[in-house]
Amino acid sequence: MDASTLTHIAAIVVGMLITLVVVKSFQAKEANSVITPANATKPTTRKRKKKKVKATNGSGSSQGVKAEEVPVIKERPLPVPLNEEEEPASTREAPKGNKQKKKKNGGQTKPKDTSLQQKEATSVKQTKTNSRPAPKTKALPQEQGKKTEPQWETHKPDEEWVVEGPKKKKNRNQKPKSVKNANVSQTSSAAASTDSITVNASKIGVVIGPKGATMKALEEATGCKLDINAPSKDDSSKVKKPQNATIVITGGDAEGIAKVKTAILDLSNKGYAKLLQSDNFGEFSTMVHPRYLSEIVGPGGKTIQAIQSALDVKLTIPSTDWKPNAPKVGKVKLCQVGIAGSKEHSKEAKAVIQSLVRWHHHEITHPGLIHEQVDVPQEFYHCVIGTRGSEIKHIRGNFNVEMFMPNEDSVTDSIIVVGKQSNVDRAITYIQTLIDRDTEQREKKYNDEFY
Repeated sequence: MDASTLTHIAAIVVGMLITLVVVKSFQAKEANSVITPANATKPTTRKRKKKKVKATNGSGSSQGVKAEEVPVIKERPLPVPLNEEEEPASTREAPKGNKQKKKKNGGQTKPKDTSLQQKEATSVKQTKTNSRPAPKTKALPQEQGKKTEPQWETHKPDEEWVVEGPKKKKNRNQKPKSVKNANVSQTSSAAASTDSITVNASKIGVVIGPKGATMKALEEATGCKLDINAPSKDDSSKVKKPQNATIVITGGDAEGIAKVKTAILDLSNKGYAKLLQSDNFGEFSTMVHPRYLSEIVGPGGKTIQAIQSALDVKLTIPSTDWKPNAPKVGKVKLCQVGIAGSKEHSKEAKAVIQSLVRWHHHEITHPGLIHEQVDVPQEFYHCVIGTRGSEIKHIRGNFNVEMFMPNEDSVTDSIIVVGKQSNVDRAITYIQTLIDRDTEQREKKYNDEFY
């Protein structure tokens, strides 16, 4: 073998020997630290400083007496608490050989106290029977006229020592604070000034208004605060059923809450609130056949928006189950269209609605349009309408006019053509041409049959 290999082997052997020595030393220390019945009663505490207190006996001679030892609290709880009562130095037993230490006091030693010996014997028995007792240690009796030291709190296994001082006595004469009553009154007043209302989620935009103007006006008029909890647009698009939104009303008094609730219901049902209107504000109505509700609203709501913006009124269109192609049974129930605003503007709005029902236009809603009545016998309706409505579609598309055929609910029995003057004249000429063509075809047919 080389010298280098021998050196490595020797280093490994030396390292192993050192490791074995260290392990054995740790094992010896752990064996000494194990608590056995023989050393269970011996406390493993730090040295305590003892103060000597001069005490006088009956003969007037002073004798050194050790005061109560203050335990040093360690981080790890002791396995056995110290339960020995402090004695005078002359009567204490020495830790080795059970010999008593004697102190010179004028050449005399103080006799042993039998009561203290009995107590010490009982405490030693308890430590032997129970390795972890939890008795309370009593304080040494001090000189007369002095207050006793606070008692030490016993500790449970696996817990730290806890020092408990003298408990403070409660002053029974002190009156309890009236905090609970104040809290109860605050909660009751808060509960009384909080309310909520549920409306259709599709009407929340009307309650909020443009840039929140309507909601701010309601809060200023009633002194209440409104918090709207409405479902998101994504949730409402997935669910076809109508969803509701909750409006929480806080603050204000009972009268203000009642007013704002009425205003919210009016906004969701009628589209306006009387609370936000002027003193000249009034509510009116007019009866309309369900057939003409669509004309009052107009395509995309343009017609009703024009009326409301021009006359500063609010129109309420009722819902109806009427369908134009449904079989008719009895009389059709008319619908009540609400008009809210000043008296003058409401009268004008009513005139506009009546013009729409009769002539299908008005200067406010359809500026620059006129209407003409064309008397057409009922036997020529088929030629004006055409096969599957082909002719009436041709007239509307080519001449840019609207043509309305009379029905049982119409004001007149004539065909009404609505549009610009030039377009209406061209449409009427074409209608007359259709009637003449049909008349010639009938005459020709009758002549051929005759001959």
